[in-house]
Amino acid sequence: EVLRDLGRDVEGEAYMFATHQDLMGENVFCTSLAGEEIGRMKSWGRHPLSRAEHRLSSPSHMNDLPQTLMEPLLYKTACSRGTQSRMSTEYISHVQDAKGVTATCRDRLTGKELTVRSRYLVGADGGNSKVAEDAGLTFEGKMGVGGSMNILFKADLTRYVAHRPSVLYWVIQP
Repeated sequence: EVLRDLGRDVEGEAYMFATHQDLMGENVFCTSLAGEEIGRMKSWGRHPLSRAEHRLSSPSHMNDLPQTLMEPLLYKTACSRGTQSRMSTEYISHVQDAKGVTATCRDRLTGKELTVRSRYLVGADGGNSKVAEDAGLTFEGKMGVGGSMNILFKADLTRYVAHRPSVLYWVIQP
């Protein structure tokens, strides 16, 4: 629905590259892709009791678009609508006044500091957000209890997973 708010063209482009809900299926818990299956869980509205509710709750269809594809789509959309963006730039601090925000940043390629004046500051820097910390915003609960990593590679894994299709394989090695 967030992408639909940006426009049907943005939502449509996301659908072109996303994994459709029907292919998302179940989450598989296993010892390795070729190893023992420990269990599985119907997810993403695939359980019969929640599927109808998902379809009736929104005109948008559920899908899975990885960050490696979503981020360029959002970046392109923002820039096409007048946003100026600087890649490889690190947030250092900000000062807010009645008319906007002045952020101090560092170009990570040159090490040079710069200031950026804007009406708003959006902190999209995750759960350990320096922007939120500097703004005095707090998060509830214990932070840093888990970790994750994106690893992008291309390989045909069909022989390992064809018998148990899923969008997520949780590899657990006790």
